[in-house]
Amino acid sequence: MRKVLLAIVTLTALAGCGLQGDLVRPVPLWGDPPNEGPNDPRTLKAEEDRKAADRAAREAQQRAADEANRRALEQQVQPPAATPAAPPTPTP
Repeated sequence: MRKVLLAIVTLTALAGCGLQGDLVRPVPLWGDPPNEGPNDPRTLKAEEDRKAADRAAREAQQRAADEANRRALEQQVQPPAATPAAPPTPTP
């Protein structure tokens, strides 16, 4: 009787251990597993990398446009100076 009671308590305690809900299959330790669609970590990482590259390209274009605009405004405010004339020669 004591062994049966101990077995029931042990099995009840073990039933509450572990992961709850759907189990997630881990990535294999070797080989190249097939892509499992939009929720695959590799797909998500590639999408994040693409978005980061697009954002960096847009920011670089914006910086270049801002710099060109700044230079154009500086040209309007301060036109380039003409070449200076030669200094007069001293008369003896």
